[in-house]
Amino acid sequence: MLFNSFLFLIFFLIVYLLYHNTSEKFRKPILFLSSILFYGSWDFITFDSLIPRFLLHFMTVITVNFFFLHWMERCATQAEKKIPLTIAVVLNVLNIAFFKYFYFLAEILGVFIGEPNLKEATMSKIHIILPIAISFYTFQIIAYLVDYYRGTIEGKTSYLDFSIFILFFPQQLAGPILRAREFMPQLNSKRSLSDEQIVEGIGLIGFGLLKKVVLADSMARLLDPVFANPSAYSGKAVLCVLVGFYFQLWGDFSGYSDIARGCGKLLGFELPKNFVGPIFAQSFREMWARWHITLSSFLRDYIYFPLGGSKGSSFRTDLNNFITMFIAGVWHGANWNYVVWGIVIGFSLMFERNVLSHSKFWSESKSKLAFAVRFLVISTFWFLIADIFRVASLGDLGSMIQRSFLWVAGEKILYEEFGYLCVLFFILHAIEYKPEIIFSRVKRPVTAIVLSSIVFLFMMTALSNRQVQFFYFQF
Repeated sequence: MLFNSFLFLIFFLIVYLLYHNTSEKFRKPILFLSSILFYGSWDFITFDSLIPRFLLHFMTVITVNFFFLHWMERCATQAEKKIPLTIAVVLNVLNIAFFKYFYFLAEILGVFIGEPNLKEATMSKIHIILPIAISFYTFQIIAYLVDYYRGTIEGKTSYLDFSIFILFFPQQLAGPILRAREFMPQLNSKRSLSDEQIVEGIGLIGFGLLKKVVLADSMARLLDPVFANPSAYSGKAVLCVLVGFYFQLWGDFSGYSDIARGCGKLLGFELPKNFVGPIFAQSFREMWARWHITLSSFLRDYIYFPLGGSKGSSFRTDLNNFITMFIAGVWHGANWNYVVWGIVIGFSLMFERNVLSHSKFWSESKSKLAFAVRFLVISTFWFLIADIFRVASLGDLGSMIQRSFLWVAGEKILYEEFGYLCVLFFILHAIEYKPEIIFSRVKRPVTAIVLSSIVFLFMMTALSNRQVQFFYFQF
């Protein structure tokens, strides 16, 4: 059930009306059942299965983890709590390792034992379907258990509350990754919906659809044929594609996050921001902090800090950074592209910390030249890094870069449309970076609702022609 579909629109309207027109005691069950229906729908829509395999697996994972949470709640000391926590974390890692990394591990094993076709042989004999959103909900579950162990979560948690925290359908498939200390107090308090929340919620959904449907999906139509056969296109076209995929990926993922936040706000929940104008970052570290914020903060709090953070030697700090980014790469996907992505990101942070940070021009200068240089370096780096997500192999990316540098002749893309989409990217990016650009000029809720309605009508017209799945659903 895609956010950019009429089916989801009908589904959400029904949930919205039921949720806000019933007593408080029925609201949690409505959230629980609607989230189950939302996740279970993927078996019918995607795989035409009468048995909700994804849902059964998901509910089993939630139930097993609740058992370990309940075990920890009955423990008197931290030492006792550590036993169920350790077992639960191991089981969660094994769960995601089997479903997401089984074939990749078979490929690695094949290299070591001299069987290069072991992965293909394994795939022909063992058919594994990757559960949707397994990466996101695994992190969220582990975070909840760790937070309880640390004492961040106090008191006992009911099975219903724990399930809603993991299942909550607006952010269920691709985040933003929730924290218990932010979400649970909202879940257990009486929520009233203000006019301001309605306006902001509708605005976020409209803004997210604009990013997804108009920017990302339109960019995909231009880029997909080139990625499918880059050797047929000119160097100029390939260069545009290498740059354009970053715009597509940002529009797709940040658009999803905005829609998720908008839906949450219309249900009375404040979900965390996931993007804040990453293209305007002035350092590699800041760029990472502005892109997929809830993931970067999760990695910081649950991996980087436990490893020691920056408290040790310079070498240890670099190693902690590298390990954290390596895990981030592997988390994204089970192939060498993502491993390299994590390694490159790790090295970029190490290089900036040990080399670039010692240059006043890079770290302190506020001149226009310094701003332009930093923007050019960082944006070029991220344009190429983003393409790792899209190409089949790193060799293909190398060939595309070479073709763009040689400026060879070949087929063209619609450069005029590409230019318009680039302009749209920077406009939308600027609004995300500084929302007051819009909100300071829209001071009346009625005006905002009218503008949002116009956006929705435009979106509905576009939606009637195409529905493209969100790119990050594969993670």
